[in-house]
Amino acid sequence: MAILKAICTSSGRQQPKTEVETAVFVSGGIEGDSHKSFTEREVSLLREEDVKRAALEAGFDFPPGALAENLVVEGLPDELPIGGTLAIGDSVELEILEKGKKPGEPHSYDYRGYCLLPTVGYFLRV
Repeated sequence: MAILKAICTSSGRQQPKTEVETAVFVSGGIEGDSHKSFTEREVSLLREEDVKRAALEAGFDFPPGALAENLVVEGLPDELPIGGTLAIGDSVELEILEKGKKPGEPHSYDYRGYCLLPTVGYFLRV
């Protein structure tokens, strides 16, 4: 069973996300997050295992949200099926849209030189 480790939001694009205790998932994304209704990629997810691997390589920890992710989840498989769904509790269902970003597609945020969403991140729709 996977465990939701962090939910993170930001009020402005290209700003670091910060961990929040609770969140309201609505059509378009997470209420109060700068990416809500911005693109089809409403929610971003990193597996905690990938964040820990990057932290070992970097020699420093990544606070929740530092890599621009909305969700950090522990215990997910290495590969998630595109078109599949993930549930948070009984009321939130997220469709898996894509893994990473297309080659050459720009990304605008990194933390101390690290950016995981373009390679191992998942983008979801509420």
